[in-house]
Amino acid sequence: MFIVLLDEPGLFVFKSAADAVREIEPPDAEAEFRAAFDDAAVPYRVEWVHHDRRSKLLGFAKLVEFGEYAFVPAGPSDPPALIALLEEHSAFANPPEGEAELKSLLERMRAV
Repeated sequence: MFIVLLDEPGLFVFKSAADAVREIEPPDAEAEFRAAFDDAAVPYRVEWVHHDRRSKLLGFAKLVEFGEYAFVPAGPSDPPALIALLEEHSAFANPPEGEAELKSLLERMRAV
């Protein structure tokens, strides 16, 4: 399980970091990303392969080619930080059926 907090209410639940990258468009990853963890409480950060590229077409219209990014581990496992994130945001899971998974993960983290 991979959990992402964006500037939208709730946590986004994905099967993996790769699934999150496929679903979260680069502009959202750049502007709205706040936190990410895997189910082992390892925090992740966004690492850019390349940022958006902007160019002008005939000097008028701006074209934007989205950048490319990956989620990469940002440090060792941090169960207290994941517990705090889950306690604050788990009631607003996206997709909604992810709420049960988040609650189960929170129980497992508290038991450790």
